[in-house]
Amino acid sequence: MCIFTCNGFVGNCNMNGMNKLYWLKWIISFAFIFSITTELKSQDEKLKAIFVYNFTRYIDWPQKPGNFVIVVLGRSPIYTEIEDIASKKKVGSVAIEVKSANSPEEITDGHIIYISSSKTNSLPLIVAKSQEMHMLVITEKEGACKNGSGINFVNKDGKLSFEIAKTNLASCGLVVSSSLLGLGTVIKE
Repeated sequence: MCIFTCNGFVGNCNMNGMNKLYWLKWIISFAFIFSITTELKSQDEKLKAIFVYNFTRYIDWPQKPGNFVIVVLGRSPIYTEIEDIASKKKVGSVAIEVKSANSPEEITDGHIIYISSSKTNSLPLIVAKSQEMHMLVITEKEGACKNGSGINFVNKDGKLSFEIAKTNLASCGLVVSSSLLGLGTVIKE
């Protein structure tokens, strides 16, 4: 027996077979939808990480000593995905090092800064730092290219895509290949 309330009404109910079956179906449906949603989000993060790695092939950075450094600002599942790629791949002949940061002040070097959507409010500080340190800024929030990001992930008609702000890249001392410009949506500043 269970007790339920609805708009101040208190009553009793017996969980007969039909109610149990209804709730069991509802719980299974919810769990199925949740697992699909989680799997799709995980696939998006893997795709974004692959894109990030491939961006390294289409952008020329000024020479920097040491490893190729990718910094992820804020908590994001992409960190693990990029780290997985870094364990298997290199940028040219240079090893990839993945770092995490919780604030812009923690970023002291790097080639790419990936800003999670929860940290997009840090974009103005990161843009100034990226211009000085010649770093590519990648974001995942609508309108970020208009606010200084070099590349911004967007969802277009249910598909992952990206925007490129050529002027923002140039202000960071980065040269982008015309091949990459052809793959994304070029944002006019």
